[in-house]
Amino acid sequence: MSILRDILLSFLLLSAFASNCVFAEDEEFLDKSDINITVAFPHERQRLPFCERVYFIGATDASRGEILYVNGATTAVHKTGAFISMVDVKVGTNNIVVFQGRSKITRSFVVSQKQDVEKEPFKLIENSEDPRLLPASTWRTKGNLFQNRIMSTPDGIDTVFFLPDNFLVRGSEIKGLSGVIAVWVEGRLGYMRKSLLKKEQGIPLPSYDVVVPDPTIGFSSAPPYGKKPEDVCIFIDAGHGGKESGAISPHGWKEKEVNLLQAQAIKKELELAGFNVVMTREGDETLGLLDRVMMAYSQKADAFISVHHNATAAHRDPREVRHTTSYASLSNGFHLAKCIQKYIGPSLVPIKDNGAQMKSLAVCRNPAVPSCLIEVDFINLPDGEAESWDLSRHKKVARAVVCGVLDWMMNEAHDKKSEETSSK
Repeated sequence: MSILRDILLSFLLLSAFASNCVFAEDEEFLDKSDINITVAFPHERQRLPFCERVYFIGATDASRGEILYVNGATTAVHKTGAFISMVDVKVGTNNIVVFQGRSKITRSFVVSQKQDVEKEPFKLIENSEDPRLLPASTWRTKGNLFQNRIMSTPDGIDTVFFLPDNFLVRGSEIKGLSGVIAVWVEGRLGYMRKSLLKKEQGIPLPSYDVVVPDPTIGFSSAPPYGKKPEDVCIFIDAGHGGKESGAISPHGWKEKEVNLLQAQAIKKELELAGFNVVMTREGDETLGLLDRVMMAYSQKADAFISVHHNATAAHRDPREVRHTTSYASLSNGFHLAKCIQKYIGPSLVPIKDNGAQMKSLAVCRNPAVPSCLIEVDFINLPDGEAESWDLSRHKKVARAVVCGVLDWMMNEAHDKKSEETSSK
């Protein structure tokens, strides 16, 4: 009798437990009319490159008391309702299930096969006698100054020269390499995008030594030392915009939106300090990267600062790599980036400060206008999202930028000392 009683008691306890649980198969029990869980990434049916795990972000009602589960794993919910979970994935279709109380949502996406074959690197052309070169022709540029760039390699990482529109160069198409033309200016060999050139007929071939106009004529090679702020023009560029959304936060908020909010705060603080400030965009416009550069160049700006927020690749956990940094592509912009980051870093403690770094970025390749790009924070994690949309932090970062710009303008002695050291 004792054994029978224990079996019956166990059965009753299991039945009571099961009645309070929600199972994926128990569709009738789920309250689909009250689903307030959203998933921001991965997108539905999105195809991702090969990886073994993916960050999974979304949001729910912060006031709900039920535990949130992502693929069966308990997942913390931020006070804003945002959540993040790293989930294991496989090649092919993945279905990630999110449960909270009686609410359920499933997100399906695809992980691509691993690509084992690496493309053989292009062997650079050494001279005009290279057998891969087709007969030389006369080519005319048809883009703006910053589109018409001659690159040191076909991949376009480093820029050797910028050419004005309607400029004639000697060039040859390359066997086995479409879309790129080998060109010669000032005795040097470089590469240009074919889409920016037009082949001309009946025009004599330009020489190998054709001289390129200097795009920095009329611009100062040094920061505006000693100038009053009202005589200094600062371009503030809110990254992305229009069709280019940028990174996505757990709530589905777009980087282009917070970039504009932060850029507007920087503009306000710079103007309060007396600077003449121009925005590349005031609203949700789509602007080409080089159009932004050309705007600053055309108005002979003293500095160009592009404002961005970051996100990790799909397989990286943003909680592990979250940091702030500033980038530049040329030495004149690197000095500006260092001065600004010197103040942004401490203003964002405890976020890791990665300092100022050199990186090839389209908006930072202006040889005439010192240009840098600031990555304030990562928005694809709950803490980064909450703080990036915090108006009080916008002001804090904006004031740090003002301090950096003033430091850059008054740092003549340090700059000259650096130049003397680097020349030794």
